[in-house]
Amino acid sequence: MRRMTLIKSGIFFSLTFSVVFAAVQVESISSAGILDSQTPQVAVLTPNGGEVYQIGDAVNITWTAVDSSFGAQPIKIAYSTNNGANYTELASNLANSGLYAWTIPNAPSLEVLVKVVAADSFGLEGFDVSDKVFKIDGPPQAPQNLALTLVDHAISLAWSASAEGDVNRYVIYRSTSPNVTVQSSNVLDTVWTPGVSYLDSAVVQGSTYYYVVTALDSMNNQSVKSNEVNGTAYVLEILVVSFKQRTDGSKIVDISYGFTGNPSGKYTITPYVRMDAQSQWVACQQVSGDSGTNVSPGQNKAIIWNFGTQMGEVYSSKAQIKIHALEQTQ
Repeated sequence: MRRMTLIKSGIFFSLTFSVVFAAVQVESISSAGILDSQTPQVAVLTPNGGEVYQIGDAVNITWTAVDSSFGAQPIKIAYSTNNGANYTELASNLANSGLYAWTIPNAPSLEVLVKVVAADSFGLEGFDVSDKVFKIDGPPQAPQNLALTLVDHAISLAWSASAEGDVNRYVIYRSTSPNVTVQSSNVLDTVWTPGVSYLDSAVVQGSTYYYVVTALDSMNNQSVKSNEVNGTAYVLEILVVSFKQRTDGSKIVDISYGFTGNPSGKYTITPYVRMDAQSQWVACQQVSGDSGTNVSPGQNKAIIWNFGTQMGEVYSSKAQIKIHALEQTQ
């Protein structure tokens, strides 16, 4: 601001005025470039849920990935066997080809997912995961707690069901030697689920048999064998029965017989008599020896029967004796 004084005809004048300078502005425009805040758009195509694969299968993972700022190798692939709780990386720095050849690993699971991640040149990532879980199908769990029970004319087997959901049958292997091998020559029979027991009636008295069981699923994957059990078969059978009355006037009859059965079992033995083939069987009373309860199997069993006391004055040339054996249960 400036002040000036003027004198005109003896009169003083005082003037004040301001000088204003205009602001100077400039601009410059860059060359065209990229600004990108869009994340890549990714879609997993296969596997996308519900598939069942075997260990070692060759599977193509396919996807689409779209972005304006991809580099040469923007793709990373991983898989999960626990429904996405965590992932194992399969490959990274892949070209966006839409296809990756995957060999199914030895990681059986019902909850497998594949994830494809795409990253653009600015570090922006997009990803997609299989819509639903798929399955890597491995061998089912072996049947547990195989147990054996000896019964008349058979050997009874029972086991706990395999834990895997798609087990549909069990194969029973039998051998007359221990350490049963899982091979066709040892296959005894097949039991379809939900069955978990089997009665082996094709047994021979006194033979020892060894058993294992395996589980198979709907894809024919077979488990390892169960624990091994063994037992010696028995057949309850009365052997030759004979009798003879003593000649000393005592009216005593000596009955001889033998029988096979459970070597560790006990039996109730009852002798019967009939005077001819048309008569009714009558239980012999007044007996001693190998009769009654707690009789063990074996040869050369003997019963003494007081025939005269029970039957009185009778005569028959066609009389018969039979032996009845009943296994005692615990």
